[in-house]
Amino acid sequence: MAAVAALLERRPAILALRRALPRGEWPLFTARSPSHLATLLHHHCFDAIVIGQDAARGPVLDALRRDFPVIPLLLYMPVRSDDAELLRRMHRERIAAVAIEGMDEPLFPRILARHGLTARRLADLLPLAERLDLTDELQYRVWSLIIAHAASRLDTGTIAKQLRVRRETLSRRFAAGGAPSLKRAIDTVRLVAAAQLLGNPGYLVADAARLLGFSSVSLLQQTARRTFGVSAREVATLDAERIGRMLANDGVWR
Repeated sequence: MAAVAALLERRPAILALRRALPRGEWPLFTARSPSHLATLLHHHCFDAIVIGQDAARGPVLDALRRDFPVIPLLLYMPVRSDDAELLRRMHRERIAAVAIEGMDEPLFPRILARHGLTARRLADLLPLAERLDLTDELQYRVWSLIIAHAASRLDTGTIAKQLRVRRETLSRRFAAGGAPSLKRAIDTVRLVAAAQLLGNPGYLVADAARLLGFSSVSLLQQTARRTFGVSAREVATLDAERIGRMLANDGVWR
C-alpha cells in the first residue's frame, strides 16, 4: 500500500483528509510536528507528503525540498484572495498539486493516483513490458502489481494469493516466452523504488535497505550490482529508458 504523510495544523483538515482517502489503499500517517514528520519519513515509505499553510509558509517547506525533493508535496489548505504570493511560491517550488480544503477532498485519490511515487513508477516502468516480453495478460497484470507495490515488500506468495493461482504456476507462466524470472522482476522494481528513495539527500543507502525490507545494506548493494552493474546509490541516476535497455540487452534478467 502507498502511504501518505501529512503535517496539517487543523484537526478538521486531518479528519477530512482521512475520510477522503479510500480505507486500506492510502494509509494516512499524521505528524504532530516537523520533527515528528522527519521521524515518520525514516520509518515508512510514503507516496506523497501533504502539508498545510503553516508548513508551506515557514522553513518546513525549505527543509522538505532540500532533503526529500523526490517525494511529491501536496498543499492542502483553504485558499483566500490574499494567498496569491503563497501560491506563487508553491509554483516556484514545484509543488505537485494544491487541494482546496472544503472543496477538493473527493479529488484526493485522483491527485495521488496522478502525482504519487507509485504513479511515477507506473508511468516509467509499465511501458517496458513489451520490450521485456511481458505480453501475456497474466504477465502484464503481475508486472503492474510488482510496480504498484514495490515499496510494500511484495513477494511471490502474496502475488499468487492475490491472483488466485499457485506459486509454481505463477512463476512458470510469468517467465514464459523469454520473459524474466519473477524474482528478477521483483528485485529490479524494488531497486527502482530504492532509486526513488535515494534521489532524496535525506536518505542513506541504509535507510533505503531498511524501508524496502532488504535484510542488510550489503544485500541491497549486491542486488544492484547483479542487476544493473552499479552501486545502490548509482541506481538513482538511471532513467527508465536506460533501465529498459539494460534489462532487455544481453540477458541481464536471466
